[in-house]
Amino acid sequence: MLVTAAAVVTSCNNSTPDPVAAAIEAAAMKGEEGDYSFRISSLAKVDSTTFRTELEHRKDVFRVKQQAEEKLYLKYTNEHKPKTAESHRLAMEKAVANLAFVEGLEQQLAARLDDVAYYDYVFSGYSQTAEGRMTYDNVYVTVTPACEVLTMTANAKDLHKGTGRVIPGYLEGISSEE
Repeated sequence: MLVTAAAVVTSCNNSTPDPVAAAIEAAAMKGEEGDYSFRISSLAKVDSTTFRTELEHRKDVFRVKQQAEEKLYLKYTNEHKPKTAESHRLAMEKAVANLAFVEGLEQQLAARLDDVAYYDYVFSGYSQTAEGRMTYDNVYVTVTPACEVLTMTANAKDLHKGTGRVIPGYLEGISSEE
């Protein structure tokens, strides 16, 4: 396993053929002990996302969250339910703080906004372990230019849920889950 991980890092840095496939294998087989085989039968790049686009997505998430919490706050205030209203006011403030934080990150990344943050791929294949065979049929993966797999999912709608961590400082400064 360590050899595979080292090979992924080496292959990503040296631009050897198929570093993405090696990164996908390392992520899919992470924690697997013993002998295994892993084969990718098809691999296609679907899209790429810049830091600018990822930051806009994150800002939109917090804007929507803030608006939803504000509506709930006003609703429960009008219904004279102060405890419930207060919890929504706090959630609204948290969304506002997170939005401001992401805007600050955007300013810090100004020179890199148009750099690719990650690529989206779809692959099919299989793995064989002592426990049996696992088939991967149209699995979606996000991979950074440095060949780090951010997410791997069978549902394309879930592909970008964990991609905020590609933004330097995002996880350390965000004050709540989205």
